[in-house]
Amino acid sequence: MSQQTLRQAALMDELRLRGDTKTVDLADTLGVSSMTVHRDLRALASLGKVELFRGGARLKHGEFRERDVAIRRATNTQIKQALATRAAALIEPGMVIALDDSTTVGAMVDAALGAHPAGLITHSLSVLNHIATTARPQEGLVLTGLGGRYVAATDSFLGASTCRAMDTLTASMSFVSTTAINGDALCHPDEDAAVTKTALIGLGQRKVLVVDSSKFAVEGMHFVAKLSAFDDIVIDQHTTDQHNRVLEESGATIHVVRTDEPARATTTS
Repeated sequence: MSQQTLRQAALMDELRLRGDTKTVDLADTLGVSSMTVHRDLRALASLGKVELFRGGARLKHGEFRERDVAIRRATNTQIKQALATRAAALIEPGMVIALDDSTTVGAMVDAALGAHPAGLITHSLSVLNHIATTARPQEGLVLTGLGGRYVAATDSFLGASTCRAMDTLTASMSFVSTTAINGDALCHPDEDAAVTKTALIGLGQRKVLVVDSSKFAVEGMHFVAKLSAFDDIVIDQHTTDQHNRVLEESGATIHVVRTDEPARATTTS
């Protein structure tokens, strides 16, 4: 992934956090020249993602407030894989598992298939494509895709129709990640994504949150679930004492994975 792409993703994150922001302030934060920021903002404006004003920029109204999936897949990849491998170890042969569309949970697909589940449910198009074209569905696996409104930013299906597709389904375990943990609750910046995650959590008789510690530093508007809704939480060791108290009070079994410290997150799962 090019430095320009990563820099533009960082600009989008800063605008999400700050709102209207001056070019000079963005340049100071990113450690680049104001001219470089100006060129990147013009490129983002041409794509309809930001609006320019004299000396600065803001997000364009209605922009989907989550990083593009390509950026998220390239962020904290080794950490996500370590967390995903630990989460997949909870799966037993013959289970039916439900996976959300997060890149963290997506990292566990191969290991999950290696546990020989009887069924796999997901609203992630990338997971479905990976299994169909790369991993190949193993004999006896019932693969169920949840359709609905396709959202390119997440490469998945989101919203009311996707939730309705879950009405007649159930799973042994559901696995989700999140963009933000506010207090003792999971939140998400997008309403459709939030309600879809909430519905998928409800599918599992046993519910597993797979998340890195940086998500405690992120704000989210739409409620997804309380931490106490989960039976298991898989997380790295870079949590503060306050975070540890919140995790302990959830009542979930906490699985701590030794990893490098994750990069600061804004809206990446």
